[in-house]
Amino acid sequence: MTTGMLEFDVIIVGGRAAGATLAARLGQMGLRILLIERARMPSPPGASCPIIYASTMALLDEIGADEADYARNTPPIRRMVNVGQGMNAVLRIPEVHGRDYAYAIDRARFDGALWAHAARQPGVTAWDGASLIDLLWHDGAVVGALIQHEGERKSIGAELVIGADGRFSTVARKAGAEERDAHEDHPTTLYYAYWRGVAPLDADGPAAVAYGEGDGCGYLVMDSADDTHAVAIEGRADLLDPPAGKIEPYYLDLLRRNTALWSRLQRAERVTEVRGMRKVGNLYRSSGGPGWALVGDAYHQKDPIDGQGIYDAVYTAKLLAQAIADWRAGDRSWAQALAWYDAAARAETFPMYRSTLERVRASLYSSSPEWLNGTAGRTIARWILQDRVCQEQIGMLLTRQVPADRVMSAPVVLGALLRGPLRDLSDLLDRQLREMPPAGAQRSTLERR
Repeated sequence: MTTGMLEFDVIIVGGRAAGATLAARLGQMGLRILLIERARMPSPPGASCPIIYASTMALLDEIGADEADYARNTPPIRRMVNVGQGMNAVLRIPEVHGRDYAYAIDRARFDGALWAHAARQPGVTAWDGASLIDLLWHDGAVVGALIQHEGERKSIGAELVIGADGRFSTVARKAGAEERDAHEDHPTTLYYAYWRGVAPLDADGPAAVAYGEGDGCGYLVMDSADDTHAVAIEGRADLLDPPAGKIEPYYLDLLRRNTALWSRLQRAERVTEVRGMRKVGNLYRSSGGPGWALVGDAYHQKDPIDGQGIYDAVYTAKLLAQAIADWRAGDRSWAQALAWYDAAARAETFPMYRSTLERVRASLYSSSPEWLNGTAGRTIARWILQDRVCQEQIGMLLTRQVPADRVMSAPVVLGALLRGPLRDLSDLLDRQLREMPPAGAQRSTLERR
């Protein structure tokens, strides 16, 4: 049955990171918000890289979300370790916003905490288990939504309907949102699960550990909530292609191929099903139109290889909240507010988007040049990978302290190539000094002679 019309200022379709933080911001501005989510909360989303850095946590601070709640019983990760091909390296996560760590969060816990926080804000009504059936239109503009909730179809009016409903956004489809800057030339597939009892990498505490084999596939193991580890595999979509219904054995077989990683899983237990996504999309969509807008993955999506998806979701939510505030205050028309939102969001996200696309191409789709496979090539790669300045640059990129188009400039790389031989010489001298017998022992030897 269909009930009579209810009224809100804004309907937000999708209640995870983007939708929940947008609802919290708008509720704190005094707007009447209906936040709906198809799943019952808390629950895990589809494929997602679960890592968040201080840049994301600072945005959550702004809306009053409690770190002790969304990251409950989750160890802080202060280092990222690369293992493979004789080029091991450790990157320390730089401090920003008073934090020198990241979290590999439990997404069900994280999303549930943000959902609950949004629902507590004044003016926010939150319905989980509710799905969008259709948009309501009048004179070419969206004026509300038809929503299925508690066995009823409800026609609900609103000044705006916001699609925060992810990569396969129903709002985007119903509104006819155009795709822009789409890249389908290097598609990837991702599978992951959570494990308990994973052997630690070493005695230096929690870490995000990348195992790269250079065969179109990479592995990531991260300490996560409740003494679990997130264990993920990402690779070329044409190579990661399990038979129908065989995803779990396929995932396990891939893990066994990486002997260094598999040795850590020998006594571990997988505690979740294998989840994932095939042919991950890379695109923008039009930011909105009369009576509607998109945010988070519904607006912009990219490969999760650099772990920036949650940041992009909460950052675009912040920008859209400001655009809505300006529009309601009469400072901009809705068309002007959308144009500002789109320009600001692209200014922040597009350099990282291009960087991510290049990283996917270089790390998963490109064969190493023949010279790089030799001793000299591996030495040069090691000099860059283990260089302190280069590591600082990458750390600042991941924590969004510098834009992607200003990282790893030619002077930085040249400096690494100059410092590398000096570092090798210093290491060699240190080893020789450690191997030398004590001075007293040298004198005794000479005296005996």
